[in-house]
Amino acid sequence: MSVNKSHIVSVNDSDKDSVNYENCWVNNFMTFKNCSPEIKQELINNTKTKEYSKGEYLIKIGEAESGVFFIQSGKVKISKKGYGKKEFILWVAESGDLVGLNSFIDNEAFSYSAIAIDPVKACFILSSDLKKILQKEPLLSAHLIKNLCEKLNTIEHRITNISGKKIREQCAELLISIASKHDRLDKKNFIIDYSINDMAGFIGTTKNYLYKILTEFTNKKILLVHNRKLIVNNIEALSLIAKGNDKQNLS
Repeated sequence: MSVNKSHIVSVNDSDKDSVNYENCWVNNFMTFKNCSPEIKQELINNTKTKEYSKGEYLIKIGEAESGVFFIQSGKVKISKKGYGKKEFILWVAESGDLVGLNSFIDNEAFSYSAIAIDPVKACFILSSDLKKILQKEPLLSAHLIKNLCEKLNTIEHRITNISGKKIREQCAELLISIASKHDRLDKKNFIIDYSINDMAGFIGTTKNYLYKILTEFTNKKILLVHNRKLIVNNIEALSLIAKGNDKQNLS
């Protein structure tokens, strides 16, 4: 696996053995919530912390499956290349998410790329080490499968939206989704911290067409621009557009 650009934060074995799992990253993952203290400690002992800059690959499509990433902080886009080599984002992993789980389960090469959207900190565990842990804690396998099913449901929902909604409606829905998960500029306005390229990849359109829609929203004061970031100024108007209740289309 290609990790040349990532910075690996080394932790020696004696330090790992002294880690207090009660205050460790492992408790930020619902998948491991009900694991025994011994299993949590074993997870800690068998992971390496890696840091990635914006735009760096955690996974490249076609690489041999090698392990699973536990995202501690930052955002990672899970994407494929579609028609005309246009990027299509399947989903975005954030703190508490696992990346590489499906390839670990089916033991096949990675069928997607995983790229840092912003600075990312992740713990990585080799497949061989995770399999040994699963043999000791069989119930954990069910939790991993549940986690994978939830992600597949997310992708299925997105594909359904793409097939049943216009790009303008999808854009409004995406802005609402991002706004609901991230920081506010103030009590009214929500910060959109995704690039236009990434938003276009989410809804399967071109950067130029998305820019045209965002310009329309900005002209209508639905969006504002602050310090080179988009700000949602009128969430109610976006909701109407997302539901198809705003009948005005782009010229």
